Order: sequence, then C-alpha cells, then structure tokens
Amino acid sequence: VLTLANRGNKIETYRISIINYRMDEQGNLFQIDTPSGEESFANGLFRYAPRQITLKPGTPQTVRVLYRRPADLKEGEYRSHLLFQQVPDIKPQTSGDANAAGISVEIKTIFGISIPVIVRHGELNGSGELAALKPVQKDNGAKAISVRINRSGNQSLRGDLVAIAEGSEVGRLNNVAVYLSTDYRDVEVPLTSEKLLSLAGKKINMEYRPRKGKTGPILTSSLTLP
Repeated sequence: VLTLANRGNKIETYRISIINYRMDEQGNLFQIDTPSGEESFANGLFRYAPRQITLKPGTPQTVRVLYRRPADLKEGEYRSHLLFQQVPDIKPQTSGDANAAGISVEIKTIFGISIPVIVRHGELNGSGELAALKPVQKDNGAKAISVRINRSGNQSLRGDLVAIAEGSEVGRLNNVAVYLSTDYRDVEVPLTSEKLLSLAGKKINMEYRPRKGKTGPILTSSLTLP
C-alpha cells in the first residue's frame, strides 16, 4: 500500500502510470522501451488501483499494489517504476491572452515522482565494493567525497553512504541504488560537518550500509584528506 498526500493549497489531480528506466554510471535514469543488460521489467507482474486520484489539500489517498506471479516466472530480478504525475489545469484561451502577433505562450511546471517496484524471484545474490575514493570540491565551494560503488551478481544494490571521521559522521547520502543496468555507479557524498576545517590530514571511512530494516554486509573503504 502506498499513500499519496496533497500538501498544496488547492485541489490537485494525479495520474498514475508505469514507466521503465535504465540507470547509467552517474545514477541518471533514462526512459527505455526494452530492458538493458541483465534487467527485466516488472510491469506485467503487478496491478495497482486507482489509476487517477483527485486530492483536496491535506487529504491522503492510498494506492494498492498487488503482486501477480506467473507459474512459469523465470528466476531473476524485475523492476519497473510507478509514476505519480500531476495533471495540469487547462484553461481555455481567450483573445485577450494573445500578444500583438497573435501568439501566446504559457509555461507550466508539472510535478511528478517515480517509485521503483522491484520483484525478486528465486535464489539471487548481489555484492558490492567501494573504490576510487577521492576528495572533490563543488562549483559553489562545498566539499564532497567521490566514491565508486562496484556491483556484481544478479541483484541490484541499495543502501546509505555514510562518511565517518574520528568516530563522528561528517557526511551522508541516503537511499543510493545501483541497478542491474550498470556494473558501477559514481557518487559524490557531500561533507556537511562543522569539523571539516580540522580534518586536513585525517582519515575518513566511507560505509555503504543496508537501508533501515534490511540486513546485509556493510561495505567500507577509506581515504586520507590532503
């Protein structure tokens, strides 16, 4: 069961659909029509209802997702995404809306969010390794640690990246996934601690931890800041 809530100040309508994505080495998602790499789509393995929701401000609505496993389903991991997309209000254009040339253009932002739906069937395994740690500096001067998450096996990875120095957390990036469409993902973990100025020459440990409520090994690696 998923819960969708309208936190705005007017009535909104949201349309729910299924979309399939491929992830690249930087974590960007691109819509695709056919699976890539070891991936398989999950869109034929579940149903959901309702397909469209109209919500008053502050009003929640549940969406039910039902898993349907065919008897001959092959072993593997299957993934698709549920896309929740705002349906814009379309107002009829009047003659007063046009400019002197008779053309009127209006740009609206359409809010949308996608949630992965992952089906795992059979004996699957996935393992990872942290590599290529290095300090980086953003264009705005903020500091970060660049890390590569290598993935192997027939299962995607998902966890939280946590940077630790002298026993304290100095950076975190939650819910970092590496899907089957890529063997690795490069990630930058922002360093947010007030202790940064005193960390020069100190060792930072990077941990890739299972998400809360999940079990699995913690991947670790480290580097010394210049």
